[in-house]
Amino acid sequence: MFLNKNSYMKLTQKTNQNFSFPPQKEFERVVKRARTSHRNSNFLLPSDANELDKAKYKLCKDILHYKQQNKLSTENISQRLELSIPKTEYILYSHINKLHLDELINYANKLCLSFELKINANYGQTSPEAH
Repeated sequence: MFLNKNSYMKLTQKTNQNFSFPPQKEFERVVKRARTSHRNSNFLLPSDANELDKAKYKLCKDILHYKQQNKLSTENISQRLELSIPKTEYILYSHINKLHLDELINYANKLCLSFELKINANYGQTSPEAH
């Protein structure tokens, strides 16, 4: 779990310990490492993510929400998507660098998820909106 500076300050005040928030460079190093970690950790979407990455991230989160809402195991969802466990975990943990938008759309369709994909022809931007 990552804390922002305000949450961290509240936590340290509650424990009466005098810690300081790490320097910005160290904080960025930790966030970068979390973004590139192995498949069993959540991928963090950078604040400057492009529209394609935002679309893929949103679809991954929608599939994860479907899994949680229906109380499915990773094995159950992988069977429904006809995927291996590692590939399913890439989706559930939002490893968008290992996934393509078209395949995520196909997986969402297999689960009968309702979503909308808008394409702005003037700017080449895409973004899904789940309903």
